[in-house]
Amino acid sequence: MQGKLLMQAVIKFLFGIVLVGALLFLPAGALAYFNGWLLMGILFVPMFLAGIAMLCKNPELLKKRLQAKEKEKE
Repeated sequence: MQGKLLMQAVIKFLFGIVLVGALLFLPAGALAYFNGWLLMGILFVPMFLAGIAMLCKNPELLKKRLQAKEKEKE
């Protein structure tokens, strides 16, 4: 169970890096855009550390956070 959760978290994390990178660096036209790298570092380093902490301390919370669909109450 925890291996599946880890794989799901890694895939979503990497997809986020690729998506944000594309949104930052394609309009800039170059990878030598320091502010883009700075933003990605500020955004993804704490996200990675929080994900590791949630995986170790409370995997159920991580599982809940990874679900994209929210349950609506009628």
